[in-house]
Amino acid sequence: MKKYIFCLFMVSFTMYSAQVNFTNIPNPDSNANGNDQVMMYITNANEATGVKGFGLPAVETLTDLPNTGVDTPSTRIEALRGMLLFVKSTGQVMVFDGLVWSKAFEIESDNVSRFSINPVSTSTGAVMLPINPLIDKTNFLADPLKLKTNAATTGADLNRLYIRQSGLYRVNVSLNFTGAAGTFSSRLGASLYVNDVKRFQLLESTVNFDGTIRKISLDFSVYIVQGQYITLEAISEIGGTTAYNVINNSFVTVEKVL
Repeated sequence: MKKYIFCLFMVSFTMYSAQVNFTNIPNPDSNANGNDQVMMYITNANEATGVKGFGLPAVETLTDLPNTGVDTPSTRIEALRGMLLFVKSTGQVMVFDGLVWSKAFEIESDNVSRFSINPVSTSTGAVMLPINPLIDKTNFLADPLKLKTNAATTGADLNRLYIRQSGLYRVNVSLNFTGAAGTFSSRLGASLYVNDVKRFQLLESTVNFDGTIRKISLDFSVYIVQGQYITLEAISEIGGTTAYNVINNSFVTVEKVL
């Protein structure tokens, strides 16, 4: 008898302490209220062939997300950590970590940093590439390797990528060019420097993108020691008075391989 009483007590405790009530309605599609801002399991009368899924509570735009702007919490709201909302205008699911919202299903690699390269021009065939420290995850600009963290954004540091961990790195340089007629009759490329000492130099024929813009993509593999820095230079095969412009949508991607 005591065993039965204990079991009933545990069942009652579980029911009253539950955070979510589950009901067994016969047809969720027709019985669920579309105005209820709750997560719903969606099915139809024919389980064998029907479409199934989960419906998330939704807002119209990013500015409609709660706890943003002036309402952003100063300390983490643990009770709301993990909350999901669908944003109709962007078609993205956002997750709340108790402080800020981020894309719920965006996976950021922890061994790849990517930066845009600021536009720059040369009339001598060679020019150092200024690396923009901007983090813009929506456009895949991120820095988990901390190559630009706590580095100056002006002067020589603008060109530098500081290595925080010794290892083998793959460096991809993707450049867009414009220039006068005849500029691209010879190959263009890039030099990679470690602590201002030239380590590699690669040249390739540019690809004609749209009649005006030329493109080139180069890969370097280099072992670098913690505390050293990388700088990059755009170069021309013949140098001299070759003039060209490195323009927008030029990028450098650094991957820590080992």
